[in-house]
Amino acid sequence: MDFKEVVQKICDSILSELGYLKLGYRIIVLTLADEKKGVLKRISLSQTFEAAKAQAASAIPFHDIEIPLDAQKNLLIQTLHEKKPRSTHFWPDIFTPVLTPKEAIANQKASGIKTSMLYPVTIQDKALGVLIFSMVKDEKEVSEAEEDLIRGFTDVVGLAVQNAKLYTSLSETTAKLDKANKRLQELDKLKDDFVSMASHELRTPMTAIKSYLWMALNKKKQDLTPDLNRYIFRAFHSTERLINLVNDMLNISRIESGRIALNLAEVDPVELVHEVVDEVIPKATELNLNVKVIDRQVSKVLCDRDKIHEVIINLIGNSLKFTKQGGSISITFEEKAPFIYISVTDTGVGLAKEDMDRLFKKFSMIEHSYTAASASGGTGLGLYISKSIVILHKGDITAYSPGREKGSTFTLSLPIAGTSTALELIKEAPKVTQDSKGLEKKRLGYI
Repeated sequence: MDFKEVVQKICDSILSELGYLKLGYRIIVLTLADEKKGVLKRISLSQTFEAAKAQAASAIPFHDIEIPLDAQKNLLIQTLHEKKPRSTHFWPDIFTPVLTPKEAIANQKASGIKTSMLYPVTIQDKALGVLIFSMVKDEKEVSEAEEDLIRGFTDVVGLAVQNAKLYTSLSETTAKLDKANKRLQELDKLKDDFVSMASHELRTPMTAIKSYLWMALNKKKQDLTPDLNRYIFRAFHSTERLINLVNDMLNISRIESGRIALNLAEVDPVELVHEVVDEVIPKATELNLNVKVIDRQVSKVLCDRDKIHEVIINLIGNSLKFTKQGGSISITFEEKAPFIYISVTDTGVGLAKEDMDRLFKKFSMIEHSYTAASASGGTGLGLYISKSIVILHKGDITAYSPGREKGSTFTLSLPIAGTSTALELIKEAPKVTQDSKGLEKKRLGYI
């Protein structure tokens, strides 16, 4: 039940269910303190003939009767502050200053009430309000058993009111959070749609510009002056970088909006790494870097071959970018159920310990690090995208470095085919839908 239902049940139950009507009790009123407004409010009223008569005679509607918390002459306020029971035969004592004495007496006569007993409603020694027990007899006629039951009932009311308030507050907060969450989902979808649309609109003209620049660069050399050739070359690579940034934005949008699916298959990780290394050898030779694969027979992994191919290219490509000429890059394998671990170790610029927490964050730029895009031409998104993809595979990417200028190791883990982790992946992996997209591939060197 919500708060209103609970407090109404409180006022009705002692009369109807506990048989207090037969004992001369006619009206039960629950009042609660509203500290924000500084008043004691009438909350609920028993549904009896006498209560209806009192309401009909009142100059002010029941729920509009609010006693200021600083009205020290009002017995309800005294009961609330002192947390001690009181009684009265004179209703102006409990209606002042809202009703005039004449109006309060008229209400009392209309209802036929002789005595009203006031009991504080408390929880953990904090006064929440006051219960008014009005009856057609004198308080001297109230037995000890009646008083004990009223005190016990009042204690229970304190708990019930507190719980009902918490429940109602929780329900209201939950409703607000649900509404806010739906709005956030709508805004998130709008953001994804905008990023996707803007990225597509940017990529189309940039691809055309890149093609024209490539054609210009591949014309006969005598047709271009050295300066013009250099300018076109710079424009070509700047266009390439922008296209890669657009592709990164598309990939992030697809991953975060759940529009990327995994086409799972059993894959030989050693074979996949060799495939990637064959692609990077020309770039490594150009940079005078030694890339070697330390072969080892390991189990097959369960993964989306194309997506993990891009992840490995990202990791090796980063090592190519951040390792000085004459340096080396090695790829090793380790099998430790339920994962295969693929490590890419280089002799490059390394990482400071304080940079590790930021390494895989979106758009984080760390000086001298793998995400320092300014000098390398990267976007600062590759590691974030790669880790997101691997996490979809139930795996992870971790990084280790002894320090700056001491090289780094990036380790990728993927589930071994047939293990319980792989079976979980099959159940939980994003499935291909009409909206599913693959990853946008990027030219090595601008990852």
